[in-house]
Amino acid sequence: VLRLVQLSLADGPEDDSCICELLERPDVLEKEKRARWMVHSLEYGILSTISTRLPGAPFGNVYSFVDGLCDTSTGTPYFYGTYMDQSFKDMLANPQASLTLTEASLPSLCASTKALKSCSSHSGRGDPENPVCARLTLTGTLVEIEADDGEYEMAQQALFQRHPVMQYWPKNHEWIIAKLDIEDIWFIDYFGGASILDVKEYYHTDLFPAPESD
Repeated sequence: VLRLVQLSLADGPEDDSCICELLERPDVLEKEKRARWMVHSLEYGILSTISTRLPGAPFGNVYSFVDGLCDTSTGTPYFYGTYMDQSFKDMLANPQASLTLTEASLPSLCASTKALKSCSSHSGRGDPENPVCARLTLTGTLVEIEADDGEYEMAQQALFQRHPVMQYWPKNHEWIIAKLDIEDIWFIDYFGGASILDVKEYYHTDLFPAPESD
């Protein structure tokens, strides 16, 4: 517990290095690839469920996530949570959920990551609501992963790599790992309205293509 408190009260990072190297931002015309890039690159979003505390009302909660290790991308968001938390209490009653991401959160990755001008109101040219500051909402079903499943080991390794403090969280909270099985993708990264992306095309996109053989 003392170690957790010390980590929580730390003033900031010891250096400007990122846990993962930020991949190049895909072209605006490559919408599925840019959506995958956001899911792989960003570290938190708003996880929305149907509330059991306020029946029928939507409930949004900031949640950290990963889609794989730094050098791999599954496209599927994985969460480290507990049934003590409202979002996972909601999941038990209704597993339908959505995860909303914004490029405006890029500066949280590390001290050296600058905000996009399209996302920054301080630039005088942008705003988080600016269509050019990409927003992504993944909707689907939250599914708990069994601890004896190989997928659990992969997800836990990725979560602890990219969110190191998680490994120090209190064990008596009975942490679980869940994933969002994506059924719908809403995406906007330019003027002219949002796009509904094809889920199969989204998963078919590869952020880490195999090197070409000679």
